Amino acid sequence: METTLRRSGVSVTALKKRYSLRTQLILILLAFVIGIMSLVYFVQTTFLDDFYKASKAKSIQDVAENVATLIDEEDFDGMIEHIAMSNEVCVRVVSNNLQYTYTGACTLRGVDNSTINAIAAEVDKTENKEKLFDNFRYQRHFMDEPEDVFIFAKLITYQNEMILIMTSSGITPLNTTISTIKSQYLVIMVIVMAMTLILATIISRYIIGPIKQINGESKNLSKGEYDSRSVRTLSTEFAELNETLENANEDILKADKAKKELLGNVSHDLRTPLTMIVGYGEMIRDLPEENTVENINVIIDEARRLSTLVDDLIDISKVDQITMELHREKIDVKELLESVYHQYDKYCETQGIEFALDCKAEGQIEADVKRIKQVLYNFINNSLNYNSKEKQKIILGSERIEKGIRIYVYDNGDGIAKEDIGNVWDRYYKVDKEHKRHHIGSGIGLSLAKQLLDAHGMECGVASAEGEYSKFYFDIIDN
Repeated sequence: METTLRRSGVSVTALKKRYSLRTQLILILLAFVIGIMSLVYFVQTTFLDDFYKASKAKSIQDVAENVATLIDEEDFDGMIEHIAMSNEVCVRVVSNNLQYTYTGACTLRGVDNSTINAIAAEVDKTENKEKLFDNFRYQRHFMDEPEDVFIFAKLITYQNEMILIMTSSGITPLNTTISTIKSQYLVIMVIVMAMTLILATIISRYIIGPIKQINGESKNLSKGEYDSRSVRTLSTEFAELNETLENANEDILKADKAKKELLGNVSHDLRTPLTMIVGYGEMIRDLPEENTVENINVIIDEARRLSTLVDDLIDISKVDQITMELHREKIDVKELLESVYHQYDKYCETQGIEFALDCKAEGQIEADVKRIKQVLYNFINNSLNYNSKEKQKIILGSERIEKGIRIYVYDNGDGIAKEDIGNVWDRYYKVDKEHKRHHIGSGIGLSLAKQLLDAHGMECGVASAEGEYSKFYFDIIDN
């Protein structure tokens, strides 16, 4: 049977019966209540007699200690009478010549002198001159059976005279009490279990109810159809969970929309160079006179565009999966900017674009030079792609800021609307919703640039005014 289950891919654990949270809550509460009630029942029926006798012994001992402190009081008789009545304890004080004081008609009144002497002799043998007699039986004249009595005796010395203080209390048999407790416990158990079920219902309504609602709605999360308004709860934690799932739902919708836009953009970026390559290739094949260096260069340039797009997609995938390794090394800022500048100066010159290098802040940075250059390439490509002005101007530079060095790319291009600035780093977001053919790059460069800078622990940002300028930058913090 086990082999069959394994081959079919079914887990044995999955076949075990599962209970709802409501059922588990009721079972747990009932088990807890039954456990507590059983413990109380066991303790009361098993140890009640012991607890009762220990309490009686402690009571008569405390009274004896109290009487000993009052031995030299003028109203001694009245005071011990009050103490005895307050504690329902019999008190008897005996001196050497067997003169005594006693309280009321209690068990100690009938104790003869020989018994008192025997008690005093036993107490005198103890180290602290006090002893509890817990096996004393006293026969009252109106009772058929002798009564169990606890007697506590204490010897003290007062004015060079030995005084015996005795306190006693009768021990009532608890058989009837224990029998009554046993008979009542069934009724108490039924009542408590009924109250437990009511409590479980209330808890289920206010705690498990919202959980079930959230669970039901979360099944629609993958479709982006989570409705937080259908979940009603008074709990802060459930409200926060509901809000978190609502945010996740919005993110899923955005991601789904972004995925479609990405597929559209990438498909367009792939289709355009492929069309050019196929078109020029067929032209060269069919028309031998068109086999020129210019036409072959078009094919090579478009192939490079495809390679750039694929490389960017691979880099983004590596960053997402945290598989990209950074090879950090020290490099001079001015040397870095000059290297990037010379990659574009000839191209910009042929296109009539003013491209300037303005290195006002110098120093060294420790970074992956290849990846930092890739960031600057993407910034510059973005400036080239989104500038419709006749006199285009791009500045690659560095400047000193309070916390370190800022490296930037400035252009006098189309700029970015204020409401779009927060989204320019999103790989799925396009300020220009109408897809245009880029001069250089893949169209996802800014997202990749930000991820590369995040991997370096560098902060990036953008300042822009629509129709005037854009300035993309990242900061290198001084150590």
